[in-house]
Amino acid sequence: MIDMIRKRETTEFEKEVFMYLNALCKSGITNMFGAGLYVKDEFGISSRESTNLLLLWMKNFNDEGNYETIKTT
Repeated sequence: MIDMIRKRETTEFEKEVFMYLNALCKSGITNMFGAGLYVKDEFGISSRESTNLLLLWMKNFNDEGNYETIKTT
């Protein structure tokens, strides 16, 4: 059985968070596994939402910041 990779367009908010995470990663301020707290504080969102966004970013990370479409599975 072949697993299909599902993609969708990225929301503007997700793009903003992903670009923030790219910058945070390049800064070396934190280990990226702890970056959810930074996202939570920066964007005023819940811990659950920040964790979900961090995991989505990790799944789709790229240095160029090309996040027009993202993998969801």
